[in-house]
Amino acid sequence: MKRKIVIPIVAITVVAVLVIALVFVFMPPSPGPDFETGSRKAIILCSANDFYPYEAEEDYNGGNDANFVVDSGNWTFSGTNSVGLWDPILSNNTPGSLLIQPTGMELVSAAYTLNYSQFYELSEYAMYNLTVSVHVNSPSPIIGKGVRIGLVWLNSIGQVTRTDWSSYDNSTLNQWFSLNIVGVCNNETGNEITDLHLVLSVEGGFATGPLDHVNYDDLVVDKLIPFNNTNPTDPNPSPPPSRIDSDGFPAQALHVYWILKSHGYTDDKIFLMLYHTNDNVIDIKANDLIANDLIGALIDVENDDVNSSRFKQELNVSISGSFASGINSKDQLIIFMTDHGSNAVLGDGNATFHFEADNSFITEFEFYDLVKEIDCERIMINVDSCFSGNFLNSNKNIGSSWYDIPNCLFVSASSNVFSWYWISNNNGDGFAGSWFFHQFWEQLDQNQTISNAFIFAINFIPWNQFMPLIATQMPLMYDNMGINTTLSFNSDPPL
Repeated sequence: MKRKIVIPIVAITVVAVLVIALVFVFMPPSPGPDFETGSRKAIILCSANDFYPYEAEEDYNGGNDANFVVDSGNWTFSGTNSVGLWDPILSNNTPGSLLIQPTGMELVSAAYTLNYSQFYELSEYAMYNLTVSVHVNSPSPIIGKGVRIGLVWLNSIGQVTRTDWSSYDNSTLNQWFSLNIVGVCNNETGNEITDLHLVLSVEGGFATGPLDHVNYDDLVVDKLIPFNNTNPTDPNPSPPPSRIDSDGFPAQALHVYWILKSHGYTDDKIFLMLYHTNDNVIDIKANDLIANDLIGALIDVENDDVNSSRFKQELNVSISGSFASGINSKDQLIIFMTDHGSNAVLGDGNATFHFEADNSFITEFEFYDLVKEIDCERIMINVDSCFSGNFLNSNKNIGSSWYDIPNCLFVSASSNVFSWYWISNNNGDGFAGSWFFHQFWEQLDQNQTISNAFIFAINFIPWNQFMPLIATQMPLMYDNMGINTTLSFNSDPPL
């Protein structure tokens, strides 16, 4: 099971461009600084083990409304200067697809719409993820906006309360590519949401008119019932009570813990805060011989004591006896934190990091204010949550930035979007935890540099998905020291 997203395969050239662009944007200054080696220390935080159940809408995903094997199903077509047809020939997988074809050289504005909630039950508070395979058959890019997909939310009298749109794509590679959009069935507009329409849209002109066409196929709808992103400290009305304890979050924290231990970090230099209430068997990987990765782990703070107050205390250098107070100027520090995250709690789009024990949170500003006071040689911060890119906070108009901490290397699981996890290791990838950070730390464990590990992880395509993580959740890295291309567990000094 997963805590976060899906999507079909994007062209290799597009991914390559994205990767090159990302690496270029965050290319470190050179040469990097020389470090004097002190102690290597780490604080690892896992503050949740609850996931709401992920559900693939198998009745829909396996049916004709998604795959168009027989006909166009329950989809309706509307548009100008175009026709909508069922195409029995061109398909991405099984035979059949939906087709939109221009009738002339005029600009096309057309869409297919499915009243999803007429045939499939909606779940309030659920996060719906729609993924669509698209094929643009044209010798040149669509003139104008291009193709996009949407989730249209309506109330009981048929009024549109909100529409979540994907980005437009007007490229044409004469091959199948993927579009994705995520929306939450939450009533935040003040109107009760009772219906959901799926929309497949195209707007623009085509180089050869009626000889061109757009095909849609292999639609996938997944939903996840998350914790209350709007206000986790005062959920009203309450989300459904269908939480399940899972390996995902604690497994990811233990994964980092055991890798650090295998590369010379000792328990007196690791401060492990682990929330795993009601889950006393944590299995990181399905294909190893370790049935319970909790065995042998030295946990410093556990379960109900893992809250924002305690975490802030341990990061506060002015509190005698705290973890941070024991860090000296020559030490090298890792902070790894994993849990749910939100960009809605504060009401201004800035991020919070959640603690399950007491429904508390730490804001990106509180975290920054504590970390900037830690005087050490080097610090690597990993934030493993939804909207974790906000903690990078490169937009100085909304607060202080990690650019202001000269000895910080920061890596986030995502940009300002959802990030995704396996709830257990019962999946084709065989691990429980973060789609991104599991791969990132696996590469570090093999003595790869930070840069190589990051590039590998952002290009990773999770099991049964169709796009790499750079496209689904856009992990971020900022290195203010210029060491990501050299730093590894076997560099000098080592990670």
